[in-house]
Amino acid sequence: MAPWTPITAVLIPGVLLAALFSGAPPSPARAQASAPAAPPTICVRCLRADIDFLASDELEGRGSGTRNEHLAALFAASLFADFGLTPGGDHGSFLEKAPLPDPLPQAVQRRLKGFPSIEPRKETWNVVGILPGADPAMSQDAILLTAHLDHLGVGPARNGDTIYNGADDDASGVAAVLELARSFALAARPRRTVLFVLFGSEEIGGYGHRYFLAHSPVPLNRIVANVEFEMIGRRDPAIPAEDLWLTGYNRSDLGPELARHGAHLVVDPRPRQHFFRRSDNYDLARAGIVAQTISSFGLHADYHQPSDEIDRLDFPHLDSAVASMARPLAWLASTEWKPRWRPGGKP
Repeated sequence: MAPWTPITAVLIPGVLLAALFSGAPPSPARAQASAPAAPPTICVRCLRADIDFLASDELEGRGSGTRNEHLAALFAASLFADFGLTPGGDHGSFLEKAPLPDPLPQAVQRRLKGFPSIEPRKETWNVVGILPGADPAMSQDAILLTAHLDHLGVGPARNGDTIYNGADDDASGVAAVLELARSFALAARPRRTVLFVLFGSEEIGGYGHRYFLAHSPVPLNRIVANVEFEMIGRRDPAIPAEDLWLTGYNRSDLGPELARHGAHLVVDPRPRQHFFRRSDNYDLARAGIVAQTISSFGLHADYHQPSDEIDRLDFPHLDSAVASMARPLAWLASTEWKPRWRPGGKP
């Protein structure tokens, strides 16, 4: 998650790089985690395995626009291929390569001071997987499920640790999208198309989602809703233990309707933090998409610190959070109902 400012050679275990450029049937190993069925079911061990890799020291914090962010993108792309999704990126692949400004804006350069990168930050990567809808008419519409791949990388030492792993921010959200992609691919196909997209370089200005807006595989006016998963790995003490909050809850009817169908969603308890404006969803909302972020960030002290490690995550909370969203999102992907902004809610 981006901070608030006032407005105005690593080997990848299990990565099948040959599968990146075409859809492939789900592997037996992943398929065994959940037999094909409706509605989607969640594989707890898959969630944990994905976070173990993404937030490992070997990926050195997945710094925005770095080789390690690219490795995280390749890992996710290989899983999308393994799940049998359709590629939605460049040249028939799952990857979108987006250029970064050269030079980066001065404000970004100041923020990156102390966070060196071996290679110049010239490009960032999105990962785009598509589950085509089963209904000939409704499949022209899409539900967009997203998270951001990157974090801060290697930076100033804190208690002798220089790797800003980003386990909660946002390996937890990426793992949620990966697991929802796996479970949806194994379940009965929804009527609408579902886009599973992981954005690069959110932490330095959202350059991944900006590129996606200009290169979406689905016309933006056919994206019914965007749900971003951001920092859901720890419970927020301001809300009930297994709940999540939705940024801009009262701006649209999306959150209340998902809650009515079983999602553990409540109103964002900290409106003064302006969380609605601090993640990838905001520019998508400005483009007209009903786009909001799910989180349970309770302002913990490990935010943007090397201490945002795997051992700080609350896995029972994470498992429950993702499981609570699977059925409501499956409903959203098959219902004819469409969310709408409330008066004054669209930014």
